[in-house]
Amino acid sequence: MEHAYIHLLHLLAGHASWMLAVVFLAAFLEAIAVIGTFIPGSTAMFLAGALTGTGSLSLGWVFAWAILGAIAGDGMSFWIGARYKERIVNLWPFRTHPEVLDAGQRFFVKHGTKSVVLARFIGPLRAIVPVVAGMMDMPPLRFYAINVLSALLWAPAHILPGVVFGASVLLAGAVSFRLVVIIAMLVCIVWLSFRGAGFLVAHANAWSSAAGRRLGDWACRHPGPLGRIARRMLDPDTPDATHLLVTSLIVLVAGALFFGVLEDVVSGDPLTAVDLSVYHFLQSVRTPWGDAVLAGLATLGSGLTLTALIVTVALWMMWERRWHTIGYWLAAVAFSQLLIVALQLAMRRAPPNELMTSHYVFPSNHVAATVIVYGFLAFLLARRVGKLEGVLVAGASIIVVILVALAGVSFGRYWVSDAIGGAALAYAWVAIVALTAIWRHPHPPPQRRFMPLVVGAVVLTSVGVQLGVARPAPPDSAPRPAPVRFTQAQWQQSEWRRLPCYRSDMGGDRKEPFTLQWAGEPAALRGQLLAQGWVEGTDVSAHSLLSLASPDVAAVALPVLPKLNNGVPSTLVFMRPGDSREERYVLRFWPSGYTVDTGNAAAPLWIGAFAHERLTRPSWPLNLLRIDRQTRPLDLSARAGAGLAATRVGEVDCHGVPVSLLVSPPASLPASLPVAPAL
Repeated sequence: MEHAYIHLLHLLAGHASWMLAVVFLAAFLEAIAVIGTFIPGSTAMFLAGALTGTGSLSLGWVFAWAILGAIAGDGMSFWIGARYKERIVNLWPFRTHPEVLDAGQRFFVKHGTKSVVLARFIGPLRAIVPVVAGMMDMPPLRFYAINVLSALLWAPAHILPGVVFGASVLLAGAVSFRLVVIIAMLVCIVWLSFRGAGFLVAHANAWSSAAGRRLGDWACRHPGPLGRIARRMLDPDTPDATHLLVTSLIVLVAGALFFGVLEDVVSGDPLTAVDLSVYHFLQSVRTPWGDAVLAGLATLGSGLTLTALIVTVALWMMWERRWHTIGYWLAAVAFSQLLIVALQLAMRRAPPNELMTSHYVFPSNHVAATVIVYGFLAFLLARRVGKLEGVLVAGASIIVVILVALAGVSFGRYWVSDAIGGAALAYAWVAIVALTAIWRHPHPPPQRRFMPLVVGAVVLTSVGVQLGVARPAPPDSAPRPAPVRFTQAQWQQSEWRRLPCYRSDMGGDRKEPFTLQWAGEPAALRGQLLAQGWVEGTDVSAHSLLSLASPDVAAVALPVLPKLNNGVPSTLVFMRPGDSREERYVLRFWPSGYTVDTGNAAAPLWIGAFAHERLTRPSWPLNLLRIDRQTRPLDLSARAGAGLAATRVGEVDCHGVPVSLLVSPPASLPASLPVAPAL
C-alpha cells in the first residue's frame, strides 16, 4: 500500500502541467452558468492543495491557475448575462427551473455588489450571481474589480486547507504510514458524513414528492383504513407532511438493511468474511497514539455521555412542556436495549476480542444506544433550527456514530456487521418514534437556535470530565507478559535470531535494518551514547514543530520524529550531526520483550536502528528529513557506531544485515569498562 502511495506521488510530480490544467479547468467550469452546478471545483481545489502539501505541485502555480480560472469563469458568466439579458429566461435550464434564476436575483438585490464575493462561497449561487449581475447592467469595471477580489479570497480558502492536509499526511508518513491511513480514514468520515447529510437534505423534498405521488395513487385504489391514513399523510393542510414521508422511507430502508445483515450473519454469507478482513486491517494500522485517540473519541458514546444527553433532553422537553416527547424518548432508549439484548441472547455471537467472550454482540447494543440518543436528539434539533444548521446537526450526529462504531470494531468489541446491524435497527426505531411524535404533534415546534450550542457544551463537558479524571484506555489493553529471560551465552549463540532484522511499519514491509542488539539499562545506554558525542533527540513540542517551517534551519535543530515498529514507537532516540548542516545521524531503540542475564542482573534487551537523514524541502513551508537510502547498512553501522566497540560482545549476520551485539555495564560503572571481551 505504501509503495503504491509513493508511486502515485512520483507519477503526479512528473505530470505537474496536467494537474495545473485540471486546476484551471475546475475553477473555470465551476463558475460557468449551469455547468458549474455539476463541477466539483471545491473538491478539486482541496485535492490540488493536498498534492501541493506533499511536494507534487508548486503552491504559487496552483494559486495562479486557480485564480485565473475563477476570474475567467465568472467573467464568462457575466458576459452571458450581459449579452442575452431577457432571453436567458427562455433558455434551458432556466426555462424549466426559473426558481434558480429568481434565487440569484433576490440574492443580488439584497446584497448588491457584495453578492459577487459572497456567492463565490455558496455552491448553488456561485455560477448564477455573475449572470444576474450581467443581466442587471452592473458596470463591467466594477464587476471585474470585485471578481478579482473574490477570486483572490476564494482560491486560498479552498487550497490552503488541502495544503495543510497534504503536509500533515507527508509528516505522518515520515513517522509511519499507519498514521497516513488513520488520517485519511478520519478525513473521509467527516467529509462523507457532511456531504451525505447535505445530499439527503437537498433531495428530501424531491424524494418525498415522488413517494407522495406513488402513495397517493395507492391510496386512491385502497379506500380502507390504510388508505385513509395515507391520504391524511398527503393532506397539504397537514403540517410536516414531508417529514412524515421522509421518516417513513427511513423506516423502510433501515429495516431492510437490518434484516439483510441478519440473514447474512445467520447464513454465514460473505459479509462474515468482510468482518474478518476489516478487523485484520484495523489491527494492522493500530498504533498507541491511534488507540489513545480512538479511546478518547469513544467517550462520545460512553454511558456517562449518553446519560448526560438523556437528562438534558428530558429537562429541555419539560421546559417546553412536551410530556409525550419525554415518554417517546425514554421508551426509545429502554425498549431498543431490551430488544437488542433479546436478539443477542438468541444469536449468541461472540466478539472478535477473546478478552470479551462473556458478551454477545449481534446486534451491537453499544452502537444502537449511540444511534438512539444522537439520532433522536438530531431529530429534535433539526425541527427547531434552520436548514443549514440542520445539515450540520445531522452530519455531526452521523460522525459521532461512525467514530464510536469505528473505535468498537478496532478494539474488537464487535464485528463490523454487528455495528451495521445495531445502527440499522436503531435508526429504524428512531424513525418510528419520530414518526409517532410528528403524527401526534404535527405542528412545527418553536425555533430553538441556541439548543445545538447547549447540547454541544454538554457533550464537551462530559468528554472533558472523562478525559480529565482518567485517561481512557482501550478496552482490549491488558498487562504485558513478563519478558523472556536468557543468559548472555544463549543470546550470543542462538537467541539473537528471535529478534527481527528490519523495522516493520505495516504488513511486514521492511524499513531500516536493525544493526544493534543492546543489553543494558536505559540510563547506561544514555550515558555511554552521550559520552560518544550523541545527544538525545529533540522532543516534539510547539517550538520544535515551528522549526519545520523555518526558512533556514539545520538538520539537528529539527525534531526527531518517532518511528513505529509493528505499531510500537521508539523508546530511546539519539542523534548527532552529519558531514553538513543538512545531514544528521539518528539512532532509535525499541524494547524487544527479552532480558539478558549479564551476571550481575537481568538487563533489558533493545533493538536499534541507525538512520542517515538528509534535509529536503518538498513543499513550502515544510522542512522534512528523509532517510538516505544510498548509504549501505554496513557503512552506516561502521560510521555511526564508531566508539561503541568497547561494549561489543559479538557480530552476527541477520539475512545480510550486520548486527552488533552490545552489553552495557551497570550505570554505576564507567562506560568504558566492558563486561565481556569482544568476539
